[in-house]
Amino acid sequence: MYRASVGITTNMKAKATNWIADNASSLGIETIWIGEDIDIGQDVFVLTACVLLRAQEARVGTAIIPVTVHNISTLARAALTLQEIGQGRFVFGTGIGGIQDLQRLGITLKRPVTDLKAAVSVLRRLWIGDSVTVENELFTLQDYSLRIRKSKAIPVFLGVRGPKMLELAGLISDGVILSGPFDYLKNAVGTIDSAAMMAGRKDAEVEKVAWLPTVPTFKGVKESLAKRVVSIVVADMPEAVLDMLDVDRGRVDKIRTSVEVEGPDGGIPYVNDELLDMFSISGDRDHMVDRFEELSKIGISEVVLGPPFSGDWRGAMKDIFQEIHRRRD
Repeated sequence: MYRASVGITTNMKAKATNWIADNASSLGIETIWIGEDIDIGQDVFVLTACVLLRAQEARVGTAIIPVTVHNISTLARAALTLQEIGQGRFVFGTGIGGIQDLQRLGITLKRPVTDLKAAVSVLRRLWIGDSVTVENELFTLQDYSLRIRKSKAIPVFLGVRGPKMLELAGLISDGVILSGPFDYLKNAVGTIDSAAMMAGRKDAEVEKVAWLPTVPTFKGVKESLAKRVVSIVVADMPEAVLDMLDVDRGRVDKIRTSVEVEGPDGGIPYVNDELLDMFSISGDRDHMVDRFEELSKIGISEVVLGPPFSGDWRGAMKDIFQEIHRRRD
């Protein structure tokens, strides 16, 4: 049976994120994933610490904190602190970051796969107490150490999409945070598992987390909000992923151009029902849980509910988790 989790972002209000953390135990939320909206809303480290303290039984992870926009030593120290606060319940989810964010910040990487691999290696070395000297296009360290006496085993999950990134995740990560249409997710799981086998690992060693926009239409979620989120997802989707899909590329190109020029709202008119169903999980409670079970059948080990959060999202969350746990029983 898949793990059932909730995703929040730094752009949400503290009142909403606190409610989710405070009710995690009663709802049966197994993990709370925190996505960083770059330069928007709550600070990702403070929010993660708050959730770890309020949700005493849930695993808490970042999904993701990009290595491209943070100092590597800050990431190492923050993760170490969060692991201690959570008494082993923290998961460090990282990656390069979304296409739109990187473009907006003027960040370009010549070798993103190599850079991400190097970042994970450096972090793991620091967490076991090594002194590290390294220089690349992302960061520079000179004989740097956290000066810890006891090593910390912090799980590293990678939020990635393209084939080479997925192979890297299968080779080195503890888990992968995935997003995209079902056909893509099925291919992604296969790529990850194949890479894991090449590295002498078992499939189950690499967790596969599916975080898609969830739209519980039975509780008053506005369709325009769902289309806005799908516009962001489509605009950030790499060409290598889109090439795997049977999708109207003309419509996709209109969405990407509109989002680049006007922001996420610009893509709303071009998101039709086909794209909404392809890039999100929507409908009534039973249909949404059916879709979660379909994800489990293709090798996904954990599903994430939300966002967007709109309408009576608290009631929708309660209903969906009740149905998940009812089917388990």
